[in-house]
Amino acid sequence: MMEEKEVVLKALEKVDKWYVQLAGIKGDELLIVSQKEVPKEIEVEGRKLTVKHYSPEEYLTVITKDENEFRSYHVYYFVKMYMRKVLDLLAYLEVNRIRIDERDLL
Repeated sequence: MMEEKEVVLKALEKVDKWYVQLAGIKGDELLIVSQKEVPKEIEVEGRKLTVKHYSPEEYLTVITKDENEFRSYHVYYFVKMYMRKVLDLLAYLEVNRIRIDERDLL
């Protein structure tokens, strides 16, 4: 059986990788953040994977509301500048949560 990283990288060979900002896997589901549309399902060595696709802007909005949409996937491919945006956003949200929690304690 192929490792998750290999599965993700082989799946990306079947899409226009040039436009992919981030890709990860959770079970039989691929997360692909890309400027271009991707297939709803990709087969890698006989294994069918469903694809959850977001545009880069849409994905940032989604993880603002539910960061588990990022944290629940094992991310194996990313563009450095886009990952920096994602991590900066998650850090900002965490700091805001801490501030809100501190206010509740006062």
